[in-house]
Amino acid sequence: MAARVTVYTRQALAEAYRLSTPRRVAIAHEMVASARGSAAVETGLWQSSYSVRADGERVFAINDDPAAVFIMFGTVDTPPHMELVRAGQRYGRYSGWQARG
Repeated sequence: MAARVTVYTRQALAEAYRLSTPRRVAIAHEMVASARGSAAVETGLWQSSYSVRADGERVFAINDDPAAVFIMFGTVDTPPHMELVRAGQRYGRYSGWQARG
């Protein structure tokens, strides 16, 4: 006897996101902890700007310092400090912005 199975893509993806959210939040916290541990420390403000935000099933590991994009990816006269990107690369692919140079 044969069985016929229909997979509803939208429903399957929604369920996968919902079920994986707690683990993705945990991974984001691991990324932030790793980034904080390897971040350069002058005042501690850069380290304290790392956080995790979850918006429903979307999870973000962020640095909300107003100058984060310039610090993280560097400028003409500032070397990049890509701790959060490197931490994230341990858990998956990264194809976003690249550091200068």
